[in-house]
Formats: sequence, structure tokens, C-alpha cells
Amino acid sequence: MMAAPKTRRAVFAVHGMSCATCALGIEKRLGKVDGVESVSSAIMLNQVYVDYDETKIDAERVTEEIRKAGYANHVVRKTG
Repeated sequence: MMAAPKTRRAVFAVHGMSCATCALGIEKRLGKVDGVESVSSAIMLNQVYVDYDETKIDAERVTEEIRKAGYANHVVRKTG
């Protein structure tokens, strides 16, 4: 029996995300990760918003994926 999806949202401060190309690269990478449901960016705030199924992935794994894309980051807030 599969666990019911439990959607959470986390906001990440991303250092060095200075343009639309940077944001799109992060969004594209995270969009391929199992458990990530949606990704959006606020370039002017240097933030990335990620909705994810916590039965498949956690905020720490998302942080790791953003680092693999080449950006220092940290969780600002988790909700849901």
C-alpha cells in the first residue's frame, strides 16, 4: 500500500541566483527530482519555492539538489 501524498512547501534562499537563466536552471533540475511537485523562483528575492511530497523527498534533499546546480542555499521556511 502506498503512503498518501503529504505536500509540503519550503522556501529556499539561493545565493548567486541573479538572472532568469539561473532560476530556470534550478527549476529544471528540481522538476526532474522524484517527489517535487512544483517549483517557482523569485529572482529579486533570491528565493525558490518548492512544493514536494514529503513521503518521497525532504527539504534537505532539495537543498542538496540546489547545491548540485551550483548554488549555495538554505531553507528559510517550511509550511504545510
